[in-house]
Amino acid sequence: MDTTKRESNMFETEYKVMGVFIENAKTYVQLSAGALLLSVTFLHEILGISREAKLPTDCWLILSWWSFLSAIVFGALYQYFAAKFLEWKSGVPRTHPGWPQWLIRHPWPPYGAMLVAFYFGGICFTISAVRRL
Repeated sequence: MDTTKRESNMFETEYKVMGVFIENAKTYVQLSAGALLLSVTFLHEILGISREAKLPTDCWLILSWWSFLSAIVFGALYQYFAAKFLEWKSGVPRTHPGWPQWLIRHPWPPYGAMLVAFYFGGICFTISAVRRL
């Protein structure tokens, strides 16, 4: 009985901790989507490029867009694998044999990739903005 209670407490702790990471990933996904919109707004409002004109792009701006899109994708993947991790930890007897079990048991790689992509996108956008000003 003591073991069952300890396992239940451990799951409750895992659930709370994973919830914090899932919320954090949601925040990065929202920030990445906002950064995509901000980059276009920056070109129109700050640099004064008319809305009818074709957006002048450079490799840094395109890299930032790809990075922010990647951060969105990795953030969504992390949220999925984090939910699958909690499902696995709960002991619910459900499996999807085609899914990579290692990622279900260790959902941190998409989270790390999301962070790298977000900050790399920010750096690339900053370089592009500084070069245009």
